Amino acid sequence: MNHLDVETSRLQPAMAVLNGIIMVPLGLAALIGGVMSGFAIVPVAVGVMMLAMFGLVVWLVRRGGSKSVRYFTDEGLRRGDGRWLPWTELERVVYQVRVRPGTASRGLWRTEIWFRNGESAWLLPLRVRNGPDVNGLVASLPCEHAETDV
Repeated sequence: MNHLDVETSRLQPAMAVLNGIIMVPLGLAALIGGVMSGFAIVPVAVGVMMLAMFGLVVWLVRRGGSKSVRYFTDEGLRRGDGRWLPWTELERVVYQVRVRPGTASRGLWRTEIWFRNGESAWLLPLRVRNGPDVNGLVASLPCEHAETDV
């Protein structure tokens, strides 16, 4: 296996940028308008909530990217934040599955690869473009494989 890159889609970061292009100016306009009109509570609250929502989206996208696997080697894996996790400390693989709203179908939400030191690495199926190669490698890891509902 020597080296397997996890090819990721850039859709989520691109959508976060688009969200910022829309939410930040509207949030600032509502906030400034509320303050300028004698601190009207509704526009101020709307502006603060829009900016907070944008901040939450950015935090989620960055967290997902930093915990995601960048590549696998024979010795271990590297996460998006640069952290190296060796196979010698591998503990288990957890497939997090959720029931899709309005249906009874179940879908993979996230795969977590856990290590002894409490660290984990994620594979987000909506971001992984070379899923069959990556899933085949993860399925062949010599550890416990479990499934949990989220």
